[in-house]
Amino acid sequence: MGLSDLISKTPNLEILRRSLERQRVGHAYLFTGRDRTAMVSASRTFAKALNCIEHKSKDAEADCCNQCHSCERIQADRHSDVHWVRPESKTRVIKIQEIRQLTARLQLKSNDARCKVGIIVDADRMPPQSANAFLKTLEEPPSNSLMILLSTQPDQLLDTIQSRCLHLHFHSDEASVMRREHQAWLETFAQQASVSDTGMLGRYKVMDILLTQLAQARQSIEEDLKARSIEAFPKEADPEIMKKRDDELKASIESEYRRQRGAILTSLEWWFRDTWLIAMNAEARFLTFPDLQKNSHQLADRLDAQYLRANIQVIETLQRVLNTNAQEALALEVNLLKLHL
Repeated sequence: MGLSDLISKTPNLEILRRSLERQRVGHAYLFTGRDRTAMVSASRTFAKALNCIEHKSKDAEADCCNQCHSCERIQADRHSDVHWVRPESKTRVIKIQEIRQLTARLQLKSNDARCKVGIIVDADRMPPQSANAFLKTLEEPPSNSLMILLSTQPDQLLDTIQSRCLHLHFHSDEASVMRREHQAWLETFAQQASVSDTGMLGRYKVMDILLTQLAQARQSIEEDLKARSIEAFPKEADPEIMKKRDDELKASIESEYRRQRGAILTSLEWWFRDTWLIAMNAEARFLTFPDLQKNSHQLADRLDAQYLRANIQVIETLQRVLNTNAQEALALEVNLLKLHL
């Protein structure tokens, strides 16, 4: 994917290409919106366009080729001059040590990139100490560097940080994002949930579908992050460094899993909302998952609206319980068995 593809979907990103063409790229950008995946993709593409080997001449299009050595390494998150920071602790905050490490890396001379890039995902997860440390970096930005902050909750960022960044908002349809990422497994869930109540066995069958989806998400996260971590460290690295790497990897896996688990449960909550809307005779255009209407109608025809609304509250409660570091397996079983099916 190149800048042209992104601009076709989010026209206000044209400013990025103009900045490249005029060679007047800012030192810090703040990407905001509901679709975190789109913002991550845009950050990676912008980093590629800044450092693309094939498109470095003045006459070339301000974009990336996606084929040169630089583009390939950035796409695979293996470029030594492009650094990512994500919430990695169990509390999903960005620690001050991570900000200091990012600053130190940006201060170093680049290996082969024209512009060093630091990307902070979920920048609103910086507590005051981390935010103030990053503010100092914004006030005195390292030479030949670019910082990109991604946030779904920009109101949680310090005003002084926001004022020092060029703000670009990603307009997105939250419903379309959920359909793209979750409709496949939700279809299986909805089919089972719409079956006439078969008692406790039926509830466990429904719960198993969700547990399988969560397990697959964790496995995918582990495989992806472990592969990146192994590539970043030589086999002969110092044992203490390897232990630190393993600890950071474990925290990163847990943090990303919690984020994806929240997204999975949110999509389930919105499907239950569809069933409630159908029971309230709402128009189809208000449904988040219109392609699942058949099964949604089956459940809505069988249950009163008050029970369908209660299902929404069950998922909301489950989300709150899981955010308290409760034992996941027990919390899932206790709450999901309360669903009305």
